[in-house]
Amino acid sequence: MKKIISKLLTVSALALLLSACNPAKVYNVKKQNFSSIKKEDSVYNAIMESGKFLGWRMKKIDNNTIIGLLSIRRHMAKVQIKFDKNSYNIELLEAENLKYDKTNDTIHKNYNGWIRNLKNQINNKLTPLIMNDFLKQEEKLSKHHKKNKQAHSQSKYIQIYDIKDKKFARKYNDINTITNKILAVGKKKNWAMTKQKDGFILAKVSRRVHSAIVRIDYNLNTYSLSYITSEKLGADEHYNIHKNYNIWVSDLEQEIDFAL
Repeated sequence: MKKIISKLLTVSALALLLSACNPAKVYNVKKQNFSSIKKEDSVYNAIMESGKFLGWRMKKIDNNTIIGLLSIRRHMAKVQIKFDKNSYNIELLEAENLKYDKTNDTIHKNYNGWIRNLKNQINNKLTPLIMNDFLKQEEKLSKHHKKNKQAHSQSKYIQIYDIKDKKFARKYNDINTITNKILAVGKKKNWAMTKQKDGFILAKVSRRVHSAIVRIDYNLNTYSLSYITSEKLGADEHYNIHKNYNIWVSDLEQEIDFAL
């Protein structure tokens, strides 16, 4: 599974690099504020972890500055990330082989895609997941669609993969142990996870402009994972979705099974 995901990421990166385009206005991330953050190092950790996941080399220069470097084949981008305990911004410093024109403030559009992806990953980590009214309505709708599921005609869309009452490999006497193990898997696989209550975790995966939210229900013996909602993954009223979603869920499932 890891080889498949790595291959998909490589193919996607190459496709981006090979695509022709006209220069676009440089996309700098303006100050992103997160007033609800409680931990002093949350913003710093989110930046470093997101950068590592996406292949950036991140180096802390001082207490409020990180330099990020991304190299893909002959293409290089260097950015400055200013941060404090509640906010951050991203600004381009240098670029090579990306059609960067400092005078006109333009660059190859792929650079902007990389920065938006980095921003999405960081924000995903810093935005708490809460089972609010919107998600409750989306969950209700997805359950309705599940009852009317029907195979999609296009191969890149398949029926949504849910996990139902899968047994753990070992016995547990403490629900908190299971909670911590699932949260640790989420961190490892770059899923944002928030415990809602004992036996219920909300989880969100973001890959470029695509995202999905699921619920993970568990007890001392089993766990289940069910789809709630997604963005830009082609989910339809017959419980179909882009096949990448199922790849991400299957990858998460394997890690949870190994951990538990």
